[in-house]
Amino acid sequence: MSGSVSSTSPRNAKGINLAARLVSDLYDAINRPDLSGMIRSGKAEDFPEIKTAAALLEAESVRLERYEVALRQYADPGFWDGIGSSTPLAVYDGGEMARNVLAGRPAFYHRD
Repeated sequence: MSGSVSSTSPRNAKGINLAARLVSDLYDAINRPDLSGMIRSGKAEDFPEIKTAAALLEAESVRLERYEVALRQYADPGFWDGIGSSTPLAVYDGGEMARNVLAGRPAFYHRD
């Protein structure tokens, strides 16, 4: 949406745009074209509904990013294959990356 809130982060800007579209569609669904039109024309940057939806979308984006980092590691053949006579990283991992990500931590979480 061209008139939505500007942001310093492209991911945040994308989240704001998606949130504005979501809220605008919601207003269309409940027969409030006046509010939907305000959002689509970029005159509703201060709507709390958009800010709330954007915050929720940002949290989900961060969570999905953690999942993708771990999945990329697990998808890498080098993770499963030992190089030469070395032991594959998967032996040492034992599911630790998955447990970290599912617990809301980065894939490579160290307590030190």
